[in-house]
Amino acid sequence: MLAEEIRWRYAAIVESSDDAIIAKNLDGVISAWNAAAERMFGYAEREAIGQPITMIIPPSLHEEERDIQRRLRAGERIEHYETGRVTKAGERIDVALTISPLRDSTGRIIGCSKIARDITKAKRAEAALRQSERRLAREVAGAKTLQSISTRLISESTPESLYAQVLGAAMELMASDSASVQILAADQASLKLIAWRNFHPDSAAFWQRVEVGGGSTCGQALRDNERVVVADIEACEFMAGTQDQQEYHRSGIRAVQSTPLRSRTGRPLGMISTHWRTPHHTTEEDFRFFDVLARQAADLIERTLAEEALRDSEERFRLIAATAPVMIWMSGTEKQITYLNQTWLDYTGRPLDAMLGQVQADVLHPDEAERCREIYGKAFEQRKPFQMEHRLRRHDGEYRWVVTAGVPRYDVDGSFVGYIGTGVDITEQKLAEEALSTISQKLIEAHEEESTRIARELHDDVNQRLALVSVRLGYLKQSLPASTAYLEQEIGAVREAIADLVTDLQALSHDLHPPRLELLGLEAAATGFCEELSNRHGVTIDVHVDNIPHALPREISLCLYRVLQEALQNVVKHSVSRQAHVSLTSHINTINLTVKDSGAGFHPHEAMRGPGLGLSSMKERLKVIGGQLSIDSQPGRGTMIHAVAPLCLPTKSADPVRSPSPTTAV
Repeated sequence: MLAEEIRWRYAAIVESSDDAIIAKNLDGVISAWNAAAERMFGYAEREAIGQPITMIIPPSLHEEERDIQRRLRAGERIEHYETGRVTKAGERIDVALTISPLRDSTGRIIGCSKIARDITKAKRAEAALRQSERRLAREVAGAKTLQSISTRLISESTPESLYAQVLGAAMELMASDSASVQILAADQASLKLIAWRNFHPDSAAFWQRVEVGGGSTCGQALRDNERVVVADIEACEFMAGTQDQQEYHRSGIRAVQSTPLRSRTGRPLGMISTHWRTPHHTTEEDFRFFDVLARQAADLIERTLAEEALRDSEERFRLIAATAPVMIWMSGTEKQITYLNQTWLDYTGRPLDAMLGQVQADVLHPDEAERCREIYGKAFEQRKPFQMEHRLRRHDGEYRWVVTAGVPRYDVDGSFVGYIGTGVDITEQKLAEEALSTISQKLIEAHEEESTRIARELHDDVNQRLALVSVRLGYLKQSLPASTAYLEQEIGAVREAIADLVTDLQALSHDLHPPRLELLGLEAAATGFCEELSNRHGVTIDVHVDNIPHALPREISLCLYRVLQEALQNVVKHSVSRQAHVSLTSHINTINLTVKDSGAGFHPHEAMRGPGLGLSSMKERLKVIGGQLSIDSQPGRGTMIHAVAPLCLPTKSADPVRSPSPTTAV
């Protein structure tokens, strides 16, 4: 009974164990297989019992298993033996074995028991840890190297020494035999060789300019905008048979990589390449620190190029500023004048040496000097742009209106270095504004004159004619004629008078607002107006209309109609001619209106400057819709008015917010 209980407890322990427990005889046949063994190896107990132990041992370890069998027969116990096994699914796992001999009641060895623990995860973690330690050691060494290289790079001041340090650093980090640096050429489509190490002179000359693509890695990298690596140039398809491959041979190069250099914003700057004399395979780890170097080299090269560009830009600025048609000035950090271009000096008549160092120019109008100083000083303290209008004394002593503007100026490192600005004489603009104000007054006067004309028409003509009709009707009411014929004659006369009155009122109404234009379109309205004007004033008007769209924008139709009205009314009033020609035709994108007469004619420029607004109003109407007006006239030779209007209205865009533009020293 006790033995049975012991066996039961033993079986329970075996089945509940997390380790695989396997028993086998001396022939290697499995005789016991617990649940953990099922989970570990994937075989059920019924599949494993009676099978050789080699079913879970990789073929490469069968000799190892035979050695274990020999040691067991000798009575040896094996503990914590690490080896490999294979699961039913074919997966290789790592295990730690503890193997003990099994003896019968006489002490004879009849087999063994194996306790197997899966250590696959532990082994993988251990391997990963070792790999991480090796990687860390490499990175520490690389970081120290990169730090040293970075210090050397930052300390260099000339482009030549900078490029030399970049080459040395690249060869050191990549363990290469040669290296080169190229910058992007001005055409943005080729590379220019600026530094190299260990090239054959003829190869360096050949690679002085590299186009996109071709048989070199740098040309391919420029085309694709990504790194190109060739482990062996003899096995590279795009190099085969090219001159580039021959130059690689000439310089003793067998492997090469080219990495694009880019600015922080991604703008291409050039290329950095390293070369090896033997076939060479690179890994991502190899490029870890090299890419940091490429980033630093790109920054330093960009800074060097920017400084060179700044120097060139300053030289070009002074050359351009010296001959610019606007006044240009610069001031320093203490508001003092540091530069005035020749235009400024010629305009004011002041010598440069007398102006340099002044905080405020002595050619400002005395009444505005204090206001200008306050505006400039406030903007200067806030580092903001400014703009102001003021008077400036010209070299002839006349004070002229000038608009002066300035903006803060900063060095490449972002430090404030003063202001730069311009000055533009706006005296003529001021006069033009006054002239525009005069035109506005003329418009008001013209409006009043038109109102007076309409009132006079209504009072002196329409009102009188209505009164006459009323008198005649009153006379007929008081004394009816004895003759029916006479009555009909009087009523007919009154009816004609009323019809004439209606016609004249309709003409007056059409002059003010042509309903026919909206209802029937430009072609019908223009033809009708010409007919009405011809009948009213006895003028012969030849009209030619061709291909006028009915669906024109209202603004364009009304504009051309008003121009036609004004032009024909001028013919009636001023030309003395009793004949006129009107042409209204449509082309691909425009409508052309021409009104000609052979009358008195005039001088167009004098007429435009005169008190009347007829010609000016025509020109301004067309300007609003994007059209143009031309006048061809001479005294005694007649007049031709030609108007061109678009078929569609021009697109109106919102006026942008204008920031002050740079302009003269204050």
